[in-house]
Amino acid sequence: MGEVFVPDWAAPANVKALQTTRNGGVSRMPWAGFNLGDHVGDDPAAVAANRQSLRAALPGEPRLSLIHI
Repeated sequence: MGEVFVPDWAAPANVKALQTTRNGGVSRMPWAGFNLGDHVGDDPAAVAANRQSLRAALPGEPRLSLIHI
């Protein structure tokens, strides 16, 4: 799986969050790494593999939030 950061904040026990980076994963240039976006032109199979890797590490289905900076 790609690199993730887990925030250290006070939140209800049922609220969990993490942020991924582009490090790791199977996408090739120019999306190289752990691309989870299916709207940017990456190979759909690579995106699916990256998403499956993320899902395998989570206790439930993720709700993805994409922030473009």
